[in-house]
Amino acid sequence: MIMGIRAAGCTDVGCVRKHNEDSFLSDPDLGLFIVADGLGGHAAGEVASQIVVETVARFVGETLEKDRTWPVEYDPSITYDGNRLKVALLLSDQAIAEDIRRNPERETMGSTVVAGLFHGPKVTLAHVGDSRAYVLGPEGIRQVTRDHSWVAEQVANGILTPSEARVHPFRNVITQALGNGGELDVELQNLELSKSERLLLCSDGLSGMIGDKQIWDIVERSNDIQHAVESLISAAREHGGEDNITAVLVGWEPEEA
Repeated sequence: MIMGIRAAGCTDVGCVRKHNEDSFLSDPDLGLFIVADGLGGHAAGEVASQIVVETVARFVGETLEKDRTWPVEYDPSITYDGNRLKVALLLSDQAIAEDIRRNPERETMGSTVVAGLFHGPKVTLAHVGDSRAYVLGPEGIRQVTRDHSWVAEQVANGILTPSEARVHPFRNVITQALGNGGELDVELQNLELSKSERLLLCSDGLSGMIGDKQIWDIVERSNDIQHAVESLISAAREHGGEDNITAVLVGWEPEEA
């Protein structure tokens, strides 16, 4: 276990969908936390998101030691953990594509993903799609991933405001996903959490239902991480629960000497 990590995760089908296509992992032993939002409907989306979680966890576990042969070229311009996550997501993309080849009835499936890999308070983040990572602390909340979505591009280009993007009819159109057959651009970044900060990974079933300020308020007033996650899920349901809802919340505190 990565010493000092406290984490909780929860997923819920929501109030509208009949099936839950989200998957998540909360593994303090590996220091690995993942949220994947499957696409493609029942018997497809949940398969894709589970492939992602299993593939990433397996590769991260296999690369605890550095003396191994990599399935793709190692990129010396990024960190070792950055390589681990990037390759794990590329392997997930390939695994979904291979499953589609074996099961053509699932040809529309794919998945978003956001993953965090901890070494003490240092976190490597990787994401594809519109599942998000936030950092929350006493001074507020900030979104640290950039949505790979049509509306996010319009906001970046000054065509839409953030408030317009939240209600736009194309708000669920993503520009990248694992398994969709396109060229994949895994986005990586490195963070360091203070002991008063928390990392939240979530699907758009959470971030699309409640705003950043409400997310922060819920986490700040919760007495522990598990209660905070359950309260976030409940709030998203109370606001309509239009999609599957998944949240993983992680904190780090140094061990007492």
